[in-house]
Order: sequence, then structure tokens, then C-alpha cells
Amino acid sequence: MQAIFNIILNALISFSFLSLATFGIVLIFKTSSTTNFAQGMLGILGAYTTSYIIDQKGVSDFTGLPSVNINNPLSLILPILGGMLVSFIFGYLIDAVIFRKSKFTNAATKQIITMGLVIGLSGLIPVIFGETITRASFKFTDETIQLLGLGIPLHRIITLIISGIIILTIFIVLKYTKWGLGVRSVASNERIAGLMGVNTNKINALSWGIAGALGALSAITYTAAISSLSISAMTDIQINAFYASILGGFQTFYGPLIGAFILNIGQSAIPMLLVNYGLAQWGNTILYLIIMLVVLIKPNGIFGKRIVKKV
Repeated sequence: MQAIFNIILNALISFSFLSLATFGIVLIFKTSSTTNFAQGMLGILGAYTTSYIIDQKGVSDFTGLPSVNINNPLSLILPILGGMLVSFIFGYLIDAVIFRKSKFTNAATKQIITMGLVIGLSGLIPVIFGETITRASFKFTDETIQLLGLGIPLHRIITLIISGIIILTIFIVLKYTKWGLGVRSVASNERIAGLMGVNTNKINALSWGIAGALGALSAITYTAAISSLSISAMTDIQINAFYASILGGFQTFYGPLIGAFILNIGQSAIPMLLVNYGLAQWGNTILYLIIMLVVLIKPNGIFGKRIVKKV
């Protein structure tokens, strides 16, 4: 029973980072019909911005408030919001300046554009922030709590709560607001949505901006948890977000999030089952093979729907 609890708890903690990145990828896919390979780099841009504000400037230079106290979560809010804002603006501009002019090109062209953005951002970040940057320890707290004999960093619990609130809020907004109706309309058929009076350009740009902000929050909290910030820090999260989206199905907003949780369960459970055989290091390989088998059986993902176009 303790082992099962540990697996579920570890999956939930990892889900807090992965869910934000996954939802950003799905939001862009639904509105812009492309898989965004630059989602991780957008997040890293926000993480570097937050680190710069804390390390180089401090909150006091911008607000007149005392410098950041790493033991006071409230003092981290402004730097984190600053990082999210930069990624939001950059994501907004990506759509407004680049994708708006390639809206009706094929999917492969859009994917290549996002790959180009990865290269561009990976070169731009060192130019802006320097080749090396001393990252501040911007965890919400360094404390740990004991839960059924398991020591859990409180930073990760706080991150889980924040991500849960944000994802729930976005789902409510998608269902009950005008913007949410616009997103669902564009996701269904962008051309028809435009004919019905929906400002598709605004919907797409805001979706890119929101995805960038979500990616930034994921990168900020994740790199703080692993105490390492580098340009490639979000590579694993990006890959897992794609796997989660494929597993859950890109056709729905909730499917990829469930896929992300299932993926985290597998990443916790499979190595634990293999450890007695000395094969724990093969856990991810086996997990990805299982995902491939699931996709062979259900090509659209577990919760995906087959799209039937009427002629």
C-alpha cells in the first residue's frame, strides 16, 4: 500500500510541471494546427528572465520593495510574473509576426518554423543573459514535509496546487467565457469561425501568449526544483509533453492532461517493478514502447476522436 501511495504521489508531483507544458502545446495545436517544438524554449526564456530579475536586479530595483527572500514565497511572485509576462509577449509576437503570415500553409511548414524558433531562442538567450548565469534559488521554500513517512519538498506541493488552480481556471474560462467560445470555434474550424465573426487572429495570438506563459511557469518551477537552469533544462519536459499529448489524444483539451498523469504513473511504477531485476534504467524505454503499442491500437490516442470531414 505504501508503494502504491508513493507512486501516485510522485506522479502527482511530476504532473504539476508536465501539465502546464502539455496544456500549452495542446492549446497551440488546437488553435494554430501545429505541434509547437519551441514550447520548452519559450518556457526557458521566462525562467532566465525570472533568474535575471532575482540575481542581477532584485525586486527592489523594480518596485522599491525589499530584495527577494527565498524563504518568503510572496517575494517571488513579481519575478515569476515578470518571467511569465516576457514569455507571454514573445509567444504573442510569434503568432502576430510569423504564424499569421503562414496561417494556411501545411502542418510540416509550421513545424519547421517552430524548429527554427528553437534554434533562434537557444542563440538569443545567451546573447541577452550572458554565456553563464548564476541562477538564484527561487524555490518557494526549501522546507520538506513528512507525509506517511515520505519526505516531500514543500516547493513541489505548492507548485502542484498552483498548477491545479491554473488548469482548472483555464477549463472554466474555456467553457464559460467569450474567449473560450472563440478558442473552441477556432479549434473546430478556423475558416468558419472567421466567417461567423470570430476574431481568429486575436484568438490565435492570445493562445500563443498564454501557452508561452504556461511554459514559463512550468520551466520556472521545474528548474527551481532540480536546482539547475540551462538552455536544455526543459528538453525532457517537452518530450514528455508530446508523448502525453499523443497518448491522451490531441483532439480534446483534457485527454493530454490525463495522458500526462498516466505517463507520470508509468515513470514512477515501471522502474519500481524492474528494480529487483536490475533493469530500472530501462524504465523509460519500456514505457515509451508501451505508449507506441497503445498508439498502434488507438492511433488518435486514448481519448482522441476520429475526425470525419464531410464533403
